[in-house]
Amino acid sequence: MEGQRHHGTNQLTWVKGAVYLSLAAFIAKGLSALYKIPYQNITGDQGFYVYQQVYPIYGIAFVLGTYGFPLVISRMVAKEHTGRSLNEQILNTDRLMFVFISLLFLHTLIGGIVMIMAKPLAIVMGDPNLTAAIRWIGPSFFLIPFLALGRGVYQGIGAATPSAISQVLEQAVRVTVILLIAIIAMKQGDPYLAGTSAGIGAVAGGLAGVALFLLLALKYRQSLTLSLSPLKMKREWSRVWRADLKDLLLSGTFVSISAMVLVIFQLTDTFTVFRQLITSGLSHSDAAIHKGIYDRGWPLVQFGAVVTTVFSYAAVPVIAKAYEQKDFTEVKSDITRSIKVCIVFGGAAATGMSVIMPSLNKMMFMDQEGTVVLQVFAWLVFFGALFMTIAALLHAVGKSGHSALVLLVGCAVKLILNWWLIGEIGILGAAVSSVIAMTGMVLLSVYILSNYRLWRPFPLSFWMKWVVSLAIMTLVVNLYLWGFSALTIEGRLNEAIKAVTASVFGGVIFLFLIKQFSILTQDEWEALPKIGRKIPYKVKGSKS
Repeated sequence: MEGQRHHGTNQLTWVKGAVYLSLAAFIAKGLSALYKIPYQNITGDQGFYVYQQVYPIYGIAFVLGTYGFPLVISRMVAKEHTGRSLNEQILNTDRLMFVFISLLFLHTLIGGIVMIMAKPLAIVMGDPNLTAAIRWIGPSFFLIPFLALGRGVYQGIGAATPSAISQVLEQAVRVTVILLIAIIAMKQGDPYLAGTSAGIGAVAGGLAGVALFLLLALKYRQSLTLSLSPLKMKREWSRVWRADLKDLLLSGTFVSISAMVLVIFQLTDTFTVFRQLITSGLSHSDAAIHKGIYDRGWPLVQFGAVVTTVFSYAAVPVIAKAYEQKDFTEVKSDITRSIKVCIVFGGAAATGMSVIMPSLNKMMFMDQEGTVVLQVFAWLVFFGALFMTIAALLHAVGKSGHSALVLLVGCAVKLILNWWLIGEIGILGAAVSSVIAMTGMVLLSVYILSNYRLWRPFPLSFWMKWVVSLAIMTLVVNLYLWGFSALTIEGRLNEAIKAVTASVFGGVIFLFLIKQFSILTQDEWEALPKIGRKIPYKVKGSKS
């Protein structure tokens, strides 16, 4: 009886922990996407170009330190720790210390290289003025091992709240410092000085996270018992350490693929877009402004992808558990449902964003420069969210290595298309290359799912109803925008009202259409947060 109660308590703790971590990740990702909009407003397109050139260097390490490495460490701790609460823990310090030292060595090496090679990296990017901004990124790497260890340990002993709080705290401090430095720098009229905010903000946020874990360590120092490993033989230690290092680097990277893809695409742009714009004949200043206009698309895509994938990501733990129990029917059913929900709402988000982009562009970024580019870019929300969802699902069934391979192929395609298309059609070519590369990645990922028989392809009726729903929504929203424009005057506030009301109106119309056409089954509809309970399901036509 006591054992059952203890098991039930552990299960409840695990579920609550997963909820806290998911909520923290959503808030952190939302902050990470949205702060770039006021940043562009403060620094202009040239200042935004500077920031976007240097941030992706740190972005990949940030993803690994927030998602990949903590997960590997938490699994290691969960297998070995004893005790039922945070006040009764015995941790194996030998393995943790080895993992920490490995991470510290790796990130110190990378951070040092970034600082030393800042000028050559800036030259490779085509703009030596970026040297100071790149150099400031280096110190932020030194803090990642401390953050990864802290998050991993607390997640591993079933205390997810500290990890969740650290994510939100780190992002909040980072965003605040970045915007403050941008304001100070632009008072001096120096967008390159504003660009140093990427590194300084990352250091400030990292220090805030480390400080939190130090405070917690002091609080629990008397109740957290550290033990030495029972493994005495040198040969045995060598085997364990090699396995830990392999698990840390490979698993830590693979589990982060779905969160890393957009950052890696931005890193690819960092080394190609500006240089190609210069090669095509633009001046340094014009190339920077054009790159900054193109970069407006990334925060929109990031936020759209986060919102679109939130439904699908919720199914990952359920799928992982079903796969572990060899319930392949349930696995196939849940994967199919997750992809379907992502397609339905991802398509709506991309279509709606493309339609309202003229107003959204002015609302967010003060003018309508590059609207056509951003309308193409909007479709990265759909294909990006779909790849991120499938990559997470493949990880749930232990096949995340395939997603890593697909990402490498996609980056190679994007790199080649960037060099070709930017020279032909300017920054529109960069947007087109992103969408084409991501589309190819989605198709490859779907092929992998099909090869393992992990999902059920959708019938033609589903695709027809989905396309018709998108078409009707597009027509109705366009009519609404036309009528709104005829009744009101021009101005940023007007465009903001137009964009917000049109998006809400379009969302309501789309929900009505998918409900009337029964695009989602009753189970799928009722599984939608809030919506499924507020709006009863009624069958109209056949199920898809």
